[in-house]
Amino acid sequence: MTQIPMVTWKCTKCGYTYTAEKPAETCPECGEKCEFVDVSCYTPDCAGPGTDDRLV
Repeated sequence: MTQIPMVTWKCTKCGYTYTAEKPAETCPECGEKCEFVDVSCYTPDCAGPGTDDRLV
């Protein structure tokens, strides 16, 4: 069984971040239909909570 990795998504309108397999239709925080960007950390040099602050 293949496990789908969880991704950290960030709302481009309000900046809310959350972890899920895919982005939501509407933002859980602002309630708008927003674009979400993947801000997950995939490289060893971004230590911390699993997000990369260098990504928009």
